[in-house]
Amino acid sequence: MLRSMPGHWSRVPMALPPGQYAKSGKPFKNSFSLRSVVMSPRKPPTGTLQSESFFWNGQSGGTFRGLRILVDNTAAEGLMVEHGFSVQIDAGGKKILMDTGQGHALEQNAEACGFELADADIFVLSHGHYDHTGAVDVVLGENPEIQVYGHPKIFSERFSIYPGRDPKEISMPAEQRLLVANLTDSHLHWVREPMEIAPGVGLTGPIPRSHTLEDTGGPFFCDREGLRPDPIRDDMAMWIETPDGLLVVCGCCHSGLINTLDYIRDTTGGKPVLGIIGGLHLKSATEERLAATVGALREFAPAFMVPCHCTGEAAVNCFRDHLDAEIISGFAGFNMRWRKNDE
Repeated sequence: MLRSMPGHWSRVPMALPPGQYAKSGKPFKNSFSLRSVVMSPRKPPTGTLQSESFFWNGQSGGTFRGLRILVDNTAAEGLMVEHGFSVQIDAGGKKILMDTGQGHALEQNAEACGFELADADIFVLSHGHYDHTGAVDVVLGENPEIQVYGHPKIFSERFSIYPGRDPKEISMPAEQRLLVANLTDSHLHWVREPMEIAPGVGLTGPIPRSHTLEDTGGPFFCDREGLRPDPIRDDMAMWIETPDGLLVVCGCCHSGLINTLDYIRDTTGGKPVLGIIGGLHLKSATEERLAATVGALREFAPAFMVPCHCTGEAAVNCFRDHLDAEIISGFAGFNMRWRKNDE
């Protein structure tokens, strides 16, 4: 369990009585802290959901109020596991849903976590892969007036082709593509450059690829024959402004984490990074690329990271071994909320 004190956070044994804190807690330079407690949802599924709730303490959260991971490759007890990613964010006075997972887990997990899809204001598609877009029909069915943001290339035909295996189609499912394509201009917004979608909340749009060690993270192609590599130009990330720095939220980070952070830094005028959350697609990264990523992260100096989905265990362990940031493995049911220091 984590217990918080203003200015830092630390892990302490569960047996400590309320109000006592570990003496070995490592302070951070910025003015936030996190605390985790066991929580239950308002509408639990069969069985009991046990999820971690991390509280970010500070005088002000800016426009950020909290986020929760709804779909991931791992999950809290009582939630459905699925290879995919979906996160719900409260920021800028809006309820934002980013991605949907494959489509099997979103509805059940959202209900278990106490989030009504009908209450969302904004729906972001980080890129056009099946494991991020498979429940578009569920979202639009519950919320036909929601504002949808994505890049036109989310409709691209896509395949992963590994040696010795048959090509696997990984495109956005055809029925989901049709639903998005039929949205009116008043509900569908193409993101071709950085764009603010709510006060203090931005989308990168396509991310320049300047670091040669970074690739898309897999053998991805635009054709079944494997003749046309897919650069996944529609891949984009989100940033959320807080008084302590930016929260960066990635769907899969196919553009590369260094490229993504560099572009957000350039776009926001050099604002510092407080935390990084989401899939980072480093599962197949070479040691050379991991070393470069660690070097860049030391420069950006985030206080915490919540890697999940496609990041890969080796990359997560590498971050734990070589970064000062607190590394929290993400999962469906992970919940981060802001509250004032004195609460």
